[in-house]
Amino acid sequence: MFERRARGRKDGKNQSLGQVVVEMALVLPVFFAIVFTIMEIGNLAFWMIVLNHAAYEAARAGALLAGPDPGTNSGGVNISRAKQKAQEILQRIITTATCEVASESTFPDRQAGGVMNQDLIVKAHFDVHLAFPISSIMLSNPKGSGKYGLDVAVRMPIEQPLRQ
Repeated sequence: MFERRARGRKDGKNQSLGQVVVEMALVLPVFFAIVFTIMEIGNLAFWMIVLNHAAYEAARAGALLAGPDPGTNSGGVNISRAKQKAQEILQRIITTATCEVASESTFPDRQAGGVMNQDLIVKAHFDVHLAFPISSIMLSNPKGSGKYGLDVAVRMPIEQPLRQ
């Protein structure tokens, strides 16, 4: 009965195609920025998990090597062996990561005659290269570098022989 026709066209086709293109040109960059930022945060989370695992493995191996030499009854910590092994393991997992290794006294162990326990602390750092240009501008630190620095610290007790 009643027909609706688009204004200005005799064949009845809609003229809103130009409006759709303009709306898409305005909305699409914002949409892509949100999607790429979500993907970049997922990439950062992945590298954070890998760095945490690498630092844990380095601390575990370092804590086993930082104790006194086998067969000796002396206490003390051999931090140089722990540093070397921790760096080696971290480099095997993430080649460009760096780490700092330190030991810290925690509390006396009453069962071992009051000997102070020691913890090995491994602090690892890794610069992640950001993949997407839009999120790289927002997330990079320092600004414009295209990198984001991740830092992790893992604490592991140093194995001490039981003294009698």
